Amino acid sequence: MRRRTMIAPVVAVVAVLAAMAAVAPGVLARGEPEATITVGNNFLSPAKKTIAAGTKLEFRWVGGERHHIVKTKGPGGPIQEPATSKRGVHLAHTFNKRGVYKFICTFHPTEMHLKLTVTGGSPHQ
Repeated sequence: MRRRTMIAPVVAVVAVLAAMAAVAPGVLARGEPEATITVGNNFLSPAKKTIAAGTKLEFRWVGGERHHIVKTKGPGGPIQEPATSKRGVHLAHTFNKRGVYKFICTFHPTEMHLKLTVTGGSPHQ
């Protein structure tokens, strides 16, 4: 009898966790971004990425070089951050408009570029 009373709370916790995952797909339990671009010493990784509309994308600096990431093409207004060499997240944006976006580092434009494709959503949101 005691075994059955222990199973019910465990099943309830699993059900709650499953419901939370269904409500916020792509968002990790620790509040991590849904997608990340690594900003290293003279590279963006990956250089091509596809995400769904509504996805939060973070650019995470891991190298020691100074970079200035800017959007050069795509829907909506400007997206950029101040030039920095500090490690960590210095640019984050939630993409709600579908389309193709292009980003570069203004200091290293031939080596550091990103083609981001956003699917779903509306081109007018």
